Amino acid sequence: MLQFEELRLELLECRKPLDELAEALGLDEMRKEIATLEEQAAAPDFWDDMKNSQKILQKTATLKNKVAAYEKLNTDYEDALIMIELSNEEEDLDMFDECKAGVDGFVEKLDAMTLS
Repeated sequence: MLQFEELRLELLECRKPLDELAEALGLDEMRKEIATLEEQAAAPDFWDDMKNSQKILQKTATLKNKVAAYEKLNTDYEDALIMIELSNEEEDLDMFDECKAGVDGFVEKLDAMTLS
């Protein structure tokens, strides 16, 4: 159905900005840094320096939150795309508004995360 195809194409146009956001955030580097920080936290003498321990745990939490926010955004993208494709296959026009809301919500979150 034409409505779903147009919506799908609109969403597919967001794939490149979503991938660019991952690069801009440095997700791969963040994941490596999280692994390094978690190794430090697992060291037997980690709690000997409380001030440093707290800094490491705070930094780990901050990085994990950034990664989780991006992963949630990516999941929203995938979910919206699947919903569009299934609705199109079923030719279920009743789902169009929900699909449109999913795409609009994803685009808003992508824009917000890109700006931040």
